[in-house]
Formats: sequence, C-alpha cells, structure tokens
Amino acid sequence: MRIAQLAPLSETVPPKLYGGSELVVSLLTEELVKRGHDVTLFASSDSVTSSRLISCAPTGLRRAKDIPATRWPAYELKSLLALESMQDQFDIVHNHMGYSALPYLRNLKCLSLTTNHNPVKDYCADIYLKFRELPFVAISNAYRRLNYPAELNYVATVHNGIDVGGAVDLRSPRHNLLFLGRICPDKGTVEAIEIARRVGVPIILAGKVDDNDREYFETLVRPLLARPDVEYVGEVSAVEKAKLYSSAIATVCPINFDEPFGLVFAESLAAGTPVMALRRGAAPEVLDDGKTGILSDTVDQLVSRFSEIETMNRSTCRETAKLLFSKERMADEYEALYYQLLVNQQEKILYEGCLT
Repeated sequence: MRIAQLAPLSETVPPKLYGGSELVVSLLTEELVKRGHDVTLFASSDSVTSSRLISCAPTGLRRAKDIPATRWPAYELKSLLALESMQDQFDIVHNHMGYSALPYLRNLKCLSLTTNHNPVKDYCADIYLKFRELPFVAISNAYRRLNYPAELNYVATVHNGIDVGGAVDLRSPRHNLLFLGRICPDKGTVEAIEIARRVGVPIILAGKVDDNDREYFETLVRPLLARPDVEYVGEVSAVEKAKLYSSAIATVCPINFDEPFGLVFAESLAAGTPVMALRRGAAPEVLDDGKTGILSDTVDQLVSRFSEIETMNRSTCRETAKLLFSKERMADEYEALYYQLLVNQQEKILYEGCLT
C-alpha cells in the first residue's frame, strides 16, 4: 500500500523528549515500512525515519524558540497543502494531526483515516461533528465511550503500541516510586508526591512543564521539591525514561481526568513495573487490577493498597505489555483496517457502477 502518515508538528518524530502521539506515529511508520509498504511521513525536517520524509517545519515547533505559537498554524497549513498536492501518490492518508486536517481530508481523492489521540473538547467539538462521516479510530474503548460515540464515525478501537524489545533486568533492586508525564493537575503530580510521602518511599518526577501549567508547578510543586525524598529530573530521553521505569518499585499515576490511553501505563508494564492509578479513562483497559497494578477511586485507597505492589509479578507485567501493547500488534490492526477501508471503497465503486 501507498500510505501517508500525517504527524503533529509540535514535536519531532520520534520525539527527542516528551511526545506521546509523535512516538506512536514513529513506531507505526517504521513497522509499516518494515512490512514493505510505501510510506510517506509528513513531519518536521529533523524527524528520523526510514520512510520518505516530507519536511513541513524546520523542527518540532515546541522547541523552535524563534517560531512563536501564533505561527504554528501556518506550518500545519503548509503540511496540509503539501499533502493535497501529492494525494494522487497515496492509497490512504492516516491523520494524526487532529481536527485541523479534517476539511482537507474530506476533499481528498484517496481514502483517509483519523486517529483521535486527544479528547474532543468543547472548543473543537463542532469541527469534528461537521466532518462526522469521515472514518475515525479511538485509542481506547473509554475514549470512544466519552467522545461523541453516537455522532462520530468510529470504525475501530486500536490501542497504542510501544517498543517492547530489548532486554530488561527484572531482578534489579528498586528503591523509589516514579511519576512520569506532564507536570500538571490532570496528571496528578502533587497527589503523586503525597502518595510517596504517605507510604514512606522516595519519588522521582520526570516530565515537561507547559507554559499553561507553569503557575501550578511554581506554586504547588516546586515547594515540595525541597523535601529530601522528592527529586525532579525534568524531561527525559527514551533511554533515560527506560532506566527510570526499570529502577522504580511502581509508577504512580493519580490521574485527575479521563486518560485517553496512557502510554506511561504500557511503558511501565514493559519494564516490569506495576502502576498505581486512579480508575479514570482507559486505565482499567490497560491495567489488570491486582495483577499488573492497583486501580482505586481515591488517593486514600491507593495508599492503603500500596503493600499489594510487593505481591505483583514483574514478569507478568512485562508479558502483558508484550501481548497487548506491542508496536507489532498496533501495526497489525492498522494494516488490517487500511485494507478493509480499501475493500469497502472498491465494493462501493462496484455497487454504484451497477446502479448506473
């Protein structure tokens, strides 16, 4: 197949540090190339890929200090115009950019598919609903249930995939808890620190601080960093992230919103590290309560159940990640979906031909 992957431009593909959607795009793209497909990636020029790269921005826009956020839409538009001009070269376009691409996808001659990586918020819901007939993929059943399930044309649910390859030392000593992700109220950074304090275990925090979360960080998180048992290491690379997971007793995710999927959950399991999470969004789909993690409704409940972590088998965590959340499984499902959409298109063409 001739496949176009339309990536977000806020981060490089794959991301140098933070970037969940961009990581998924990279893993999917490389796996499809490995399977012999002709793949074209629309992304920033510093992206690294074995596919054909169409450069749409000089770098991941979040790191381009000379490109203010007010100009980001211009680069997205350039990406979409490039896609439009090349549409005859593709059998299918896979959109990961979000709602800004939808008006262009409707008018393409080739097929399109949109994976919704982020919740459909009030400010953009009318845009999605305007193009409701286009095919969408949800990254979890929870996402699908919570984001206009009756209105949008969801054709599948495909869980995100991660790279589960490489050796992991499941017997290495582990001494701390880990919080990894955006430092923000939604991810529950302050609650994670509180959980660590109450169970008497040090915690390492790793993640970015967005501009709109700066006040939260400065007023609520930074004062807690003075504690000797709390360490903040900032954003980390993939290699550094793997080391943090593999050295943690558990990854703490007291999420205060409905997590669409939770790559951190799957990545932690791949390192043999169970997860402590609040029962929100896709957490119950990714984690098996009592076996690969603890799912509770309150912080108090997570604290009271902390001793269960010692009973969890690290090999079970890792094998679960291999079975359910590998990049190969994700590519299998998307590849099958691409073929099904193409078959449906051909059947429609034949049916309409018979009518005329």
